[in-house]
Amino acid sequence: MSYKTQKKLLLISFLLIPLLLMGLFFLFPFFRLFYMSFTDWDGIMPDYNFTGIDNYVEVFQTPDVWVALRNNVIYILNGVLQNIIALLFAVLLTVKIRGRNFYKASIFLPFIINSAAIAFMFTFLFDFERGPINAVLTSLGVEPVGFLSNLKIVNFSLAGISLWRYTGYTMILYIAAFQSINPEVYESAMIDGAGTWQNFIYITLPGIKTIVELNLFLTLSGGLQAFVEPFIITKGGPVNASNTFVLYTINAFTQFNRYGFAAAMAVVLLVLVLILTAIQKKLIFKGD
Repeated sequence: MSYKTQKKLLLISFLLIPLLLMGLFFLFPFFRLFYMSFTDWDGIMPDYNFTGIDNYVEVFQTPDVWVALRNNVIYILNGVLQNIIALLFAVLLTVKIRGRNFYKASIFLPFIINSAAIAFMFTFLFDFERGPINAVLTSLGVEPVGFLSNLKIVNFSLAGISLWRYTGYTMILYIAAFQSINPEVYESAMIDGAGTWQNFIYITLPGIKTIVELNLFLTLSGGLQAFVEPFIITKGGPVNASNTFVLYTINAFTQFNRYGFAAAMAVVLLVLVLILTAIQKKLIFKGD
């Protein structure tokens, strides 16, 4: 057996198990989900009927689905704000200032806290009658705010929790990207008379372009998949005002036993992520 053949066999043997695992835990479930989206399976009984594209038609004709998508837009816009704040923190904490490691750890800490713990903590903070935020507002003579009961602001309250939690993670990615830029480039620019703002615009931003794209993708996909906060804190209420696309999908299966419809919604979500990501890459990054 030649060395070239042995090399190919070795590579195939190393790749075989990962490929099998990917097929078992990703490709097969996906194609199974896609197939079931064309059925009326209830997720329990072994029998089901093929319904064609009826589930997909219903997804786009259901008003509550569009309400859920509108709520997801709030999370996406909140994610854009999160990136701006994280980038600002990254710039400030890249400079050698006293205690910067403490500040980094403090900002990053919310990301490693359990999601349920964070949800219950903010449930207490946002409580209308006994919450400390409303207690402070009342002491200042301001009417208490229904952070979780007001239909107009409940989604902003929940999205604010995500902002607080994920800003530190986004910041760390930006800081790591800054450190990958060669310091000699900045030195050369300073010699040529470039200021701080010009360095940021013409050196820093192009140098972290890939990380910006990654963070925007995470913002987009994360905003469309928002689930934990409305599920634990409001259960989609009040009056479905804080329902999100994923929460609506899960409720369609768990509460109404409509697996086929829920599968169609999951496929639509995947397509939405792919389309919006392609638009983002085309418009913002010129298809690079």
